[in-house]
Amino acid sequence: MKSFQIVTLACLFAATMAFAPNKAPQGESVSNCVKAAIASIPVATLAAPAFAFDSIVGSLPTQTLSLEVQFGAYLAVLLGTLLPVLFLINLYTQSESRRAGKDGGQDSS
Repeated sequence: MKSFQIVTLACLFAATMAFAPNKAPQGESVSNCVKAAIASIPVATLAAPAFAFDSIVGSLPTQTLSLEVQFGAYLAVLLGTLLPVLFLINLYTQSESRRAGKDGGQDSS
């Protein structure tokens, strides 16, 4: 019973890690955020019309940026799939052993 509680705690921890950001947000004022957002936009982008890009793909983020997944998400998926499956296998074997014991065949004790 104690191991089940530890595994459940690990699953809950992994599930919360999957949705937590990597870096805690800093408490900056709104004016600093606006200044940083304006400074991050290149001047050429502001001066050119919206259709002046060669392709839309050039303005999208890179593939490596879009494929970043946190380790907690992997744990949440693996544990969230593995533990219910193990529970169902255990439940099936227990029910089959009870049925065999109730029938009183070769496998009964």
